[in-house]
Amino acid sequence: MRGVRVLDLSDGRAGAYCARLLAMTGAHVVVGEPPEGSHLRRSRVIDTAAGPVSAAWEYLRANTASVVVDPGTSLAELAGDFDVVVLDVHGDLVSAQAEIAAAREADPQLVAAAITPYGFTGPKSAWRAGPLEHWALGGHMSLNGEPDRHPLPGGGPWLTHLVGATAAIGIQAALVNAVTTGRGDLVEVSALEALANAHQWSFSLYTHNGVTKRRWGNRFGEQHHPLALYECVDGWICIAAVSIHQWEGFCIAMDQVELLARDDFYVPAVRFDHADELDEIISAWAATKTVADAVAVLQDNQVPSGPVASLDDMLASEQLAARGYWKHLDVVDAPTDGVRPTTRLPGPPAHIEGATPQFRGAPALGAGLDVTVPDERSWPAGAKPLAGVRVVEFTIAWAGPLVCRMLGDLGADVIKIEHPTARGLAMPPAEMILAERGGWEWGQLPGPLSRNGIFLDNDPGDDWFNRLGHWNKMNRSKRGFCLDLKAPGGRDVLRRLVETADMVVNNYSPRGVRSAGITPAELREMNPAIVTLDMSGFGATGPDAERISWGPVLDAASGLASTTGYPDSGPYKQGIAFPDVVGGLHGTVVALAALWQHWHTGEPVAVDLSQLETAINVAGDQFAEASLRPAGASPPPRRGARTPDAAPSGVYRCRGNDAWLALTVEDDAAWKALARVLDDPACNPQWTTATARHANHDAIDTMIECWTATRDKHEAAAELQAAGISASAVMTIADIVNDDHSAARDLMVDHARPGEQPQLFPGLPFRFDTTQAAVSPPPKLGQHNDKILSELGYTPTEIAALYDSNTIATTPPD
Repeated sequence: MRGVRVLDLSDGRAGAYCARLLAMTGAHVVVGEPPEGSHLRRSRVIDTAAGPVSAAWEYLRANTASVVVDPGTSLAELAGDFDVVVLDVHGDLVSAQAEIAAAREADPQLVAAAITPYGFTGPKSAWRAGPLEHWALGGHMSLNGEPDRHPLPGGGPWLTHLVGATAAIGIQAALVNAVTTGRGDLVEVSALEALANAHQWSFSLYTHNGVTKRRWGNRFGEQHHPLALYECVDGWICIAAVSIHQWEGFCIAMDQVELLARDDFYVPAVRFDHADELDEIISAWAATKTVADAVAVLQDNQVPSGPVASLDDMLASEQLAARGYWKHLDVVDAPTDGVRPTTRLPGPPAHIEGATPQFRGAPALGAGLDVTVPDERSWPAGAKPLAGVRVVEFTIAWAGPLVCRMLGDLGADVIKIEHPTARGLAMPPAEMILAERGGWEWGQLPGPLSRNGIFLDNDPGDDWFNRLGHWNKMNRSKRGFCLDLKAPGGRDVLRRLVETADMVVNNYSPRGVRSAGITPAELREMNPAIVTLDMSGFGATGPDAERISWGPVLDAASGLASTTGYPDSGPYKQGIAFPDVVGGLHGTVVALAALWQHWHTGEPVAVDLSQLETAINVAGDQFAEASLRPAGASPPPRRGARTPDAAPSGVYRCRGNDAWLALTVEDDAAWKALARVLDDPACNPQWTTATARHANHDAIDTMIECWTATRDKHEAAAELQAAGISASAVMTIADIVNDDHSAARDLMVDHARPGEQPQLFPGLPFRFDTTQAAVSPPPKLGQHNDKILSELGYTPTEIAALYDSNTIATTPPD
């Protein structure tokens, strides 16, 4: 985002992560701090030989400058020299909105981003939420952990960082609008809406079948098996045998070829229904293998798999070293009378050709302004509205489709290229699905043959390939083009299409990119100014570049799973394919930044994104902390729902079946408020300091759960919020869809095609005052073939010939 001047006045993680991403893509970011310094300077403080160091500050504020802000200065005055101002808003929302309105009136081109837990409107608009509550309110915690234990957050404040990434996307879209129309904008980002959008098929399963997705421990619930973690002799591995070929390779790798005689096991959801039986076999096999031996034999048989890596493993990764990923920096604020600690920080989320800035460490208070910040706007002269941008999409699954869906929602003309067989690879014949449907009732998990389709009312209809609920969720706001690149004339169609495009996006492996003939070099031969985004699992270079990956494999490989779990447990994967949404959101940020760079220079721009590296980015301060530990020191234990930053913090059982509440006592004042609410004589007056509360966390937890166990989770959260305590019910997907606040915010929207039954999905993850969005229903297979080919100059006769040769199609082959 070259030439963009950003003032970050936020003091929380979401705003800081948003600003970090903008800085890492070339923007000039200045952090406004109070005279005593940002709260983040006192977060995740590590004692080193050279003194205390804040891993959070070092990570989140890299590549920024610092300025001390007079608390009495108005927002309009502060924002006067900037293009963007980032705010995290809580407390007096009315005053905050008035301040933002005054700043925008003073500078009509200003882009102001306001990050809130629940938005400016709705019954929960004044509620508080921190990183733990983000896991609860967005429906993610309800999917993590064992079904007979309390649900788990991830092992760090990763969802809060995704809220920040979402805000960065909204800011970038508003900047494009500002540069092309002269009008700035207010970008309103609520954690609720951002995190509701960070699901794959959890919402579709409920809105289409009435089924509330639940947690399954280390299994990938309902659809696939094995897609799970298993313990070996010397550690843990992740195995992802999803497709038919992967299942066959997996059985051969385990020397269990007799399982191949089970015809029903070729259906992934059937294997999930027999997970107990299969896991006895798999666990027994894994228990005799080292991690290295198990992964080697699985990879030799083309089974996506990998070790559950620790943070230290990733700091020593040969793949990351080969890509120059880690940035080694002396800590700026460390005392000078001793050994200065060196920290390793994740680099930018992706390398943007010509636009990735030189990496700089976080600034000392009031320092860093020697890095030149432009006095005037220097926006790209070649920018055009996103509605004029054409994106050609070659993606599958989740991460890639999410990038292109976001671009389509923001107005780009996204043309999704699909092979005629693309939608049907995992589905049995429609007649088998229909036969299985008999006796099904709303709210009942569909049978294994139809489960992966998530059909509305569990009805595949006559065109089941157009009714796939998970596919439709990920592919709205696009045009559908069904093209076989290897059929007669396919390459000519591709060439003509790329000639008209601004960007080509894929999330294939490097081998798949070469096979499809869509490498950056080949695309530049077709269009010398093209922007390309390659977003493979491990990146286009390095010794692991060709490794097969799925989201849960990256969850394990990135170190994230190693930090998630109960204090007495092994590692845990997330209930969703978490690295996919991480890669998708970061991919959108870098896609928009690459367009911005292209508009500045007129030159082609290539982006090499590793989804592994984006996953590491959301846990960046945990890696910084690990790099600062003395050699040989043990990593911190898994903490369940607790955090080192606050006490008490946790998840507590409420009245009812599997009902839970998350709360965080952020400071001593909040503790006093909680003590008044609990009104328990066991509340020790000596617990008024954080140190005392950390030391007595177990006793405090027992006292809190005595209170929550008699209360409805929603009522308990409301009572605590009224007392000024950050708390949330652990929301299930059904809770979110049916919540009064969701209804007041219009969180769920209908994206059905004309003539179809309503189909509800979460809407946009942010709101604008002036920037136009362009959400539209998902396309049918090949729906826009004729229209697109006509735009490319093909005649009706030529189009008919392409149908005759099966180069284009509107149905899968028989």
